[in-house]
Amino acid sequence: MTVITGAYGTAHRIPPTNYQAHARAALDGWIITAPIWHPLWSQYTLSVVTLADIPGVPAANKQRPDVTHELLVAALNPEHGPVRAEDVQEGSLRLLTPVNIAEQVTTTDERAVQLAELCARAVVDGVLCPETLDAPDLIRTMWRTSIHQTFDHHRDPHHGRN
Repeated sequence: MTVITGAYGTAHRIPPTNYQAHARAALDGWIITAPIWHPLWSQYTLSVVTLADIPGVPAANKQRPDVTHELLVAALNPEHGPVRAEDVQEGSLRLLTPVNIAEQVTTTDERAVQLAELCARAVVDGVLCPETLDAPDLIRTMWRTSIHQTFDHHRDPHHGRN
């Protein structure tokens, strides 16, 4: 199991066999434990799903026709925790609503999984805040900007310089 540790907490990758058999759109998932972000709950789930059409699964609600994936971050209900990544099964996570971050992007499955890991690392390193309670628009804008800058870097790692 992949574990990322930083100054602000830890992120444990959910084993794919735990949820992919039932949640067929799921590509990657993380349980982040970071008590510094909120005084009443300390755990979040970060996941990335494909928005592709999957037989037997309702069609995705796309913000634009060209988007292919969605990254989601939600606080976990502390009354049902603590949650261990290796124990996650389809339907076992109890989320607080609304979802904190829901960002749709256009990319490949491989890049979407890489993005999820980079974002998990950014949360435990204190670069991205998973909690939107105090300033939801500002926090969501920071996530959107970071995600799109990451994809811009993948397209042009030299940022226009040779």
